[in-house]
Amino acid sequence: MKEIEKLLKEFQVETLFPKHYFPHLILKEFSKSDYLCHQDEELTTISYVLTGRIKIVKKLANGKDYILDIKNPPTIIGDIELLTNQTASSSVIAETKGLMLSLSLNQQKEVLLSDPSFLLRLARGLANALHEQNTKTSTNLSYTLKERLASYILTLEEDKPFTLPLATLADSFGVSYRHLLRVLKELITDGALRKENNRYRINDRKRLEKWQIHA
Repeated sequence: MKEIEKLLKEFQVETLFPKHYFPHLILKEFSKSDYLCHQDEELTTISYVLTGRIKIVKKLANGKDYILDIKNPPTIIGDIELLTNQTASSSVIAETKGLMLSLSLNQQKEVLLSDPSFLLRLARGLANALHEQNTKTSTNLSYTLKERLASYILTLEEDKPFTLPLATLADSFGVSYRHLLRVLKELITDGALRKENNRYRINDRKRLEKWQIHA
């Protein structure tokens, strides 16, 4: 219980769930590649991802998976489904291990839908998500792959080696895997990045920032 109380404060969970929901929140741990929800299933919880990167994947009619987005925490799972009373429109898969807080919809759904304070918080989150998606779409159209890749890398821990979800990034950027590898190699050759076995490290931040997208 103390761990949950610490997380509630650290991650400002009150920005989504008013305090009277706190006793009903359940802390869950997930591992890399875990499905946090499956496309077309009925969601029984609304969740708030505190740590860990996730990807939103849509299975198309031809059987192929299309990555709609990659999200860093904090992020919500189940908000659209709650408001539209529909099954999950896509799958959510963990890119890394992490933690999330979940609230059962079996017990709280009607209460949530009649709670103006919660609905206002949810609306703000959806508005921000829409704004981010619009920005991302215009970014993909307006900037080079090198600029988009450099900007993504600069959001990671600069003093630690990191892995890059290359297949996921290629889908997210709307480019081929081979093209992404070529651009990544350019950043290494340029001295901005350094490869260490299967990981990467920012070698020269100023060189990398040269390609950073500024809002």
